[in-house]
Amino acid sequence: MADHDELIKILNEAVALEYTAAVQYNQHSMLVTGRDRRLFEDFFQDSAKESLGHARMWGNRIVYLGGVPKPEVGAVRQSTDLTEMLEMDLEIEKKAVEIYTRAHRACQHEPTRYMLENHILDEDKDVEEIQKFLGRVKVAESKGATERKVSGQ
Repeated sequence: MADHDELIKILNEAVALEYTAAVQYNQHSMLVTGRDRRLFEDFFQDSAKESLGHARMWGNRIVYLGGVPKPEVGAVRQSTDLTEMLEMDLEIEKKAVEIYTRAHRACQHEPTRYMLENHILDEDKDVEEIQKFLGRVKVAESKGATERKVSGQ
Protein backbone atom coordinates (compact mmCIF):
# COMPACT_ATOMS: atom_id res chain seq x y z
CA MET A 1 0.00 0.00 0.00
CA ALA A 2 2.90 2.36 0.61
CA ASP A 3 3.35 2.78 -3.15
CA HIS A 4 -0.19 4.04 -3.47
CA ASP A 5 -0.63 6.06 -0.24
CA GLU A 6 -0.65 9.50 -1.92
CA LEU A 7 -2.94 8.31 -4.71
CA ILE A 8 -5.37 6.75 -2.22
CA LYS A 9 -5.40 9.97 -0.22
CA ILE A 10 -6.28 12.01 -3.32
CA LEU A 11 -8.85 9.49 -4.52
CA ASN A 12 -10.52 9.68 -1.10
CA GLU A 13 -10.81 13.44 -1.66
CA ALA A 14 -12.45 12.64 -4.99
CA VAL A 15 -14.87 10.16 -3.42
CA ALA A 16 -15.91 12.74 -0.82
CA LEU A 17 -16.39 15.35 -3.56
CA GLU A 18 -18.50 12.91 -5.61
CA TYR A 19 -20.70 12.13 -2.58
CA THR A 20 -21.07 15.87 -1.98
CA ALA A 21 -21.92 16.47 -5.64
CA ALA A 22 -24.52 13.67 -5.58
CA VAL A 23 -26.31 15.22 -2.60
CA GLN A 24 -26.00 18.76 -4.00
CA TYR A 25 -27.34 17.79 -7.43
CA ASN A 26 -30.18 15.86 -5.77
CA GLN A 27 -31.10 18.93 -3.70
CA HIS A 28 -31.01 21.11 -6.81
CA SER A 29 -33.34 18.68 -8.62
CA MET A 30 -35.87 19.14 -5.83
CA LEU A 31 -35.46 22.91 -5.46
CA VAL A 32 -35.62 23.95 -9.11
CA THR A 33 -39.06 25.46 -9.82
CA GLY A 34 -41.06 27.24 -12.49
CA ARG A 35 -40.39 26.62 -16.16
CA ASP A 36 -36.76 25.86 -15.27
CA ARG A 37 -37.94 22.72 -13.49
CA ARG A 38 -39.03 21.01 -16.68
CA LEU A 39 -35.70 21.76 -18.33
CA PHE A 40 -33.29 21.08 -15.47
CA GLU A 41 -34.82 18.53 -13.08
CA ASP A 42 -33.62 15.58 -15.20
CA PHE A 43 -30.18 17.17 -15.68
CA PHE A 44 -29.74 17.50 -11.91
CA GLN A 45 -31.06 13.99 -11.21
CA ASP A 46 -28.85 12.44 -13.89
CA SER A 47 -25.85 14.35 -12.54
CA ALA A 48 -26.59 13.09 -9.00
CA LYS A 49 -26.68 9.49 -10.24
CA GLU A 50 -23.48 10.01 -12.22
CA SER A 51 -21.68 11.42 -9.18
CA LEU A 52 -22.79 8.53 -7.02
CA GLY A 53 -21.52 6.13 -9.69
CA HIS A 54 -18.17 7.93 -9.71
CA ALA A 55 -17.92 7.65 -5.92
CA ARG A 56 -18.53 3.91 -6.19
CA MET A 57 -16.07 3.43 -9.06
CA TRP A 58 -13.22 5.30 -7.33
CA GLY A 59 -14.08 3.75 -3.96
CA ASN A 60 -13.68 0.33 -5.56
CA ARG A 61 -10.38 1.43 -7.09
CA ILE A 62 -9.16 2.56 -3.64
CA VAL A 63 -9.93 -0.91 -2.29
CA TYR A 64 -8.13 -2.50 -5.26
CA LEU A 65 -5.07 -0.35 -4.49
CA GLY A 66 -5.07 -1.51 -0.86
CA GLY A 67 -6.89 1.36 0.81
CA VAL A 68 -10.23 2.03 2.46
CA PRO A 69 -12.66 4.54 0.95
CA LYS A 70 -13.79 7.15 3.43
CA PRO A 71 -17.54 7.78 3.48
CA GLU A 72 -17.36 11.55 3.89
CA VAL A 73 -19.61 14.27 2.50
CA GLY A 74 -18.53 17.89 2.31
CA ALA A 75 -20.66 21.00 2.63
CA VAL A 76 -23.69 20.89 0.37
CA ARG A 77 -24.60 24.27 -1.10
CA GLN A 78 -28.22 25.12 -1.86
CA SER A 79 -30.13 27.79 -3.68
CA THR A 80 -33.55 28.29 -5.20
CA ASP A 81 -32.09 30.34 -8.07
CA LEU A 82 -31.16 28.30 -11.14
CA THR A 83 -28.15 30.44 -12.07
CA GLU A 84 -26.76 30.14 -8.55
CA MET A 85 -27.36 26.37 -8.63
CA LEU A 86 -25.44 26.07 -11.89
CA GLU A 87 -22.63 28.27 -10.52
CA MET A 88 -22.35 26.00 -7.47
CA ASP A 89 -22.33 22.91 -9.66
CA LEU A 90 -19.75 24.41 -12.02
CA GLU A 91 -17.51 25.03 -9.02
CA ILE A 92 -17.80 21.42 -7.88
CA GLU A 93 -17.13 20.09 -11.40
CA LYS A 94 -14.02 22.28 -11.76
CA LYS A 95 -12.84 21.00 -8.38
CA ALA A 96 -13.33 17.43 -9.66
CA VAL A 97 -11.12 18.14 -12.69
CA GLU A 98 -8.47 19.55 -10.34
CA ILE A 99 -8.57 16.57 -7.95
CA TYR A 100 -8.50 13.92 -10.69
CA THR A 101 -5.63 15.78 -12.38
CA ARG A 102 -3.67 15.68 -9.10
CA ALA A 103 -4.47 11.98 -8.76
CA HIS A 104 -3.20 11.40 -12.30
CA ARG A 105 0.10 13.15 -11.47
CA ALA A 106 0.53 11.03 -8.32
CA CYS A 107 -0.45 7.76 -9.98
CA GLN A 108 2.23 5.12 -10.61
CA HIS A 109 -0.26 2.36 -11.45
CA GLU A 110 -0.63 2.36 -15.25
CA PRO A 111 -4.20 0.99 -15.54
CA THR A 112 -5.40 3.53 -12.97
CA ARG A 113 -3.61 6.28 -14.92
CA TYR A 114 -5.66 5.36 -17.99
CA MET A 115 -8.86 5.39 -15.94
CA LEU A 116 -7.96 8.82 -14.59
CA GLU A 117 -7.19 10.21 -18.05
CA ASN A 118 -10.60 9.17 -19.33
CA HIS A 119 -12.31 10.42 -16.20
CA ILE A 120 -10.67 13.84 -16.41
CA LEU A 121 -12.07 14.17 -19.93
CA ASP A 122 -15.55 13.21 -18.70
CA GLU A 123 -15.41 15.73 -15.86
CA ASP A 124 -14.21 18.44 -18.23
CA LYS A 125 -17.22 17.71 -20.49
CA ASP A 126 -19.42 18.38 -17.45
CA VAL A 127 -17.64 21.71 -16.93
CA GLU A 128 -18.20 22.53 -20.60
CA GLU A 129 -21.91 21.67 -20.45
CA ILE A 130 -22.57 23.81 -17.38
CA GLN A 131 -20.59 26.71 -18.87
CA LYS A 132 -22.82 26.46 -21.95
CA PHE A 133 -25.93 26.50 -19.73
CA LEU A 134 -24.58 29.65 -18.10
CA GLY A 135 -23.89 31.26 -21.49
CA ARG A 136 -20.15 31.41 -20.88
CA VAL A 137 -19.19 29.79 -24.17
CA LYS A 138 -19.25 32.26 -27.05
CA VAL A 139 -19.87 30.82 -30.48
CA ALA A 140 -17.84 32.51 -33.20
CA GLU A 141 -19.97 33.73 -36.03
CA SER A 142 -19.05 32.06 -39.30
CA LYS A 143 -18.13 34.16 -42.32
CA GLY A 144 -21.10 32.75 -44.26
CA ALA A 145 -23.52 33.88 -41.56
CA THR A 146 -22.06 37.39 -41.66
CA GLU A 147 -22.39 37.54 -45.44
CA ARG A 148 -26.02 36.37 -45.29
CA LYS A 149 -26.82 39.08 -42.77
CA VAL A 150 -25.27 41.78 -44.92
CA SER A 151 -26.80 40.56 -48.19
CA GLY A 152 -30.17 39.99 -46.49
CA GLN A 153 -30.45 43.65 -45.44
